[in-house]
Amino acid sequence: MKHSAAQPRCVRCPGIRRGRPMIWTVALILSGLLPPAAAHADRVTSQDTHGDAVARRTDAGADGFIDPVNHRLPDLLSWTIGTWKPGNPKIDPFSGTWANTGDFFRLDLVFEGLVNPPGPVGCCGEAAFEPFRYGPCPVSGYIEIDVDQDADTGGELEWFSLRYLGNTSRFGGLPRQASISERAAIDARAFDGNLVTPPQVERSGEDFHLELVGWETSASQIERSDTSDWLFGTGETWVLSGCFFHRAHGYSPFSSACCRTGVSIGNYEPPVKMQFSHVSMSDRTTVSLVYPLTNAGSASMAGSGVVEPADALFTNQNSVSEGLWELVISAFAATSVDRSLPEFALIAPWEHKNPDEYLDPARWRVTMLLGSGFTSPEDALFVWSDLYPDVKTGDLNGDGNADSADLGILDAYLLQNDGDPSIDADGQINGSIEIVGFGPSFSLCDLNYDGLVDSDDGAMIGGSLSSRADFDHDGDIDMVDFGHLQVCLTGGSGTGLFGPGCRNADLDRDFDVDQDDIGVFVQCASGPAIAADPTCGRN
Repeated sequence: MKHSAAQPRCVRCPGIRRGRPMIWTVALILSGLLPPAAAHADRVTSQDTHGDAVARRTDAGADGFIDPVNHRLPDLLSWTIGTWKPGNPKIDPFSGTWANTGDFFRLDLVFEGLVNPPGPVGCCGEAAFEPFRYGPCPVSGYIEIDVDQDADTGGELEWFSLRYLGNTSRFGGLPRQASISERAAIDARAFDGNLVTPPQVERSGEDFHLELVGWETSASQIERSDTSDWLFGTGETWVLSGCFFHRAHGYSPFSSACCRTGVSIGNYEPPVKMQFSHVSMSDRTTVSLVYPLTNAGSASMAGSGVVEPADALFTNQNSVSEGLWELVISAFAATSVDRSLPEFALIAPWEHKNPDEYLDPARWRVTMLLGSGFTSPEDALFVWSDLYPDVKTGDLNGDGNADSADLGILDAYLLQNDGDPSIDADGQINGSIEIVGFGPSFSLCDLNYDGLVDSDDGAMIGGSLSSRADFDHDGDIDMVDFGHLQVCLTGGSGTGLFGPGCRNADLDRDFDVDQDDIGVFVQCASGPAIAADPTCGRN
């Protein structure tokens, strides 16, 4: 399997960082002087748009094979997060009640229909490519949690292309949250690995994330309600154990968190339990995480009456509180060399924060990027299908609307970049920009995600940009345009071939240029000097 720069490596952080001087005595003294946390709501539930799942491939050419009929793309319906009190956390942490005095937090993701755990995709030590090992509809992705609601703390230094801010533009819009909208990638040039250059897609504000991926899933650590096979089926409940819950990797270079085999010092990746449960009557699947907020919760999960003090080890008692206190100490103990690095900005504010002020899950900010797998190995891992918060298609300025202001942005983008070979692969001024390296690359202005920025995208906002078949962009569809179509003919359906500058000739958007496109063109032909129908050829 070929791997691209958009994929995570098996070792998440470059090199092993030596342990740092620990001053936990200071931490314990400070924590003992803190006032008790104020009462808070036990949970909050948010809705996502029903039926908005749409394929967003990331492989080269964005044409990797998927089968959405037999392998339905995951569609998030709602999610709930809050403080949880299990009845018996050692035996079953998922049975209990929402209670604002609990020592755990719970996150529930509710999906349409039956979705199952993800299988291996040939990455990170996996020998096999079996994304559908546990069922035909796996869900993969990343759920990012900003516990302090501070966009300036936390983030991702390497794999930001697999996160929410790195992919909202693939869905045709920008986030409406002002604190992060300006940091969303509008194209792949944002993935430069430089924390200083805008749009700073690395600075998502994430403090922890839940990783729904096959390489963290081990069959030997799955408890199944039906042991007759290894397919997650109707009405079943499975509990998975593994290191699915991570602290943000942007903190790792300055941390002494320790230790998981094969993982660099600095990553906080405790073992957790995650549940998949399908309810037949509602035909919904709920994916749940229950994890300790405090070391007291961790002790009860282990069946211990002794609560261990916070330390740098997530292999003993561990919790959100401990993970945050370790950030405080790491920031406090940073050297002058550390403080001179641009990346230190991600952890620096924690030196003056009180972690116990951020143990209210109902106040945490959550973003999600979710998807499924390809049916054969590709140079990308996932097919994205849904995100939260949603973006509005055509909202190019992040104000929540798709209107004339956004159409102006699209027009200006076309005017400025049409024919620029570094942006427009066909290199022609023809009213259509063919995205260079489409798949790994993308553009915010490509609203229908077909690899082109053209009249179809303007029509999605309500504009009347030139017709798709007006190849020479002169306001009519005539023999000059037909000449371009003739040059581009590939001579066979389903070939998936495009010559230089010919992607725009695929009028029916089926990944070839053939007789079907000629049929569309004939319907659109208007003759010279006759204004082209702006809806011509649109599917």
